[in-house]
Amino acid sequence: MAEPASFADLYRERVLEHGRAPRHAGPLADASHRAAAHNALCGDRVSVELRLDAAGRIVALGHQSEGCLLCLASASLMACDVPGRDAAGVAARLQALRTAIANGDGDGLDDLGALAGVAAHPARHRCVLLPWECLQQALSGGAA
Repeated sequence: MAEPASFADLYRERVLEHGRAPRHAGPLADASHRAAAHNALCGDRVSVELRLDAAGRIVALGHQSEGCLLCLASASLMACDVPGRDAAGVAARLQALRTAIANGDGDGLDDLGALAGVAAHPARHRCVLLPWECLQQALSGGAA
């Protein structure tokens, strides 16, 4: 029985680690796309700036996020996960994350799987998804 507990601890630790020290936080010099999003229910705010290569793949991403630890962790994990992906790859990754959150099973999502722990708390799903929705908004027309 110790294995499931240590597995849960690993996921919880990954979320805490990224929430307390978000990666790729701050503005991005020479951003080609940007967007901002706000969750009025809890006050989370996210802005995303990114740079794309000629093929439309993300080469760099910066985010400025404020709000709950889940939102910060999600933005940080996203920023680590998406470089090299194009809009279709980001959409597929977001769908996989939504499925993981709905099922409470993050298998196959690498570090993003840590966010599946929010499954039992539907009111917090938006905290996790807000950075991803902001990224999609930037990719779909948020030219800088």
